[in-house]
Amino acid sequence: MPDMIWTLRVSFLLFLAWLIFLVSPFVALYDLAKAVQARDTAKIEQRINFHAVRLSFSRQLLGEYLKSADGQDIGGIDRNAAASAGATVFDPYIEKLVTPQALMDLLQKGTSPQGPAGPAPDLQAFDLGTMNRETLRKAWDLFISSESQGFRTIVMPLPTDRPKDEQFRLTWRLSGTTWRLSGLDLPKALRDELIRRMPPPSG
Repeated sequence: MPDMIWTLRVSFLLFLAWLIFLVSPFVALYDLAKAVQARDTAKIEQRINFHAVRLSFSRQLLGEYLKSADGQDIGGIDRNAAASAGATVFDPYIEKLVTPQALMDLLQKGTSPQGPAGPAPDLQAFDLGTMNRETLRKAWDLFISSESQGFRTIVMPLPTDRPKDEQFRLTWRLSGTTWRLSGLDLPKALRDELIRRMPPPSG
């Protein structure tokens, strides 16, 4: 009997630890939402891996920029010149998009310094302080639509009620004991507009 009680206790503790781990990235999302709402730059910097997000933006924008050439030219620029633009022009352009203030505007309003307003990720929909049926529904939709990639990475599509090409995809990675935003895939319309506004290699 004592062995059974001990086994049940250990099983319960393991289940509790697993449950805490399961919900922890969503707690991180809530924490980020509150920081964005409060314009809390210090908290934003704790929750976002800016270097990783810059790489995420570079991958999306430069990749699509080059793909659009498809062996042709982009506004009179050939594909090789487009590739060289990454080192001379593209990085400074990305720097303006991935600052604490710029990401706060992007996550809260769907705007960026170099692009138009669009649908926002709707982080405030997960405000636990205003728990109601709608909040619970959105939280559940997010939970079932999120994609785990191993134990240390999870991708959350937002808003959950938008078509895929109108969603932001937030990639969270576990760093030590803290979930940090390490990737931010943009909706197609915003991505295309940012590519269109990218300065030419001639600067």
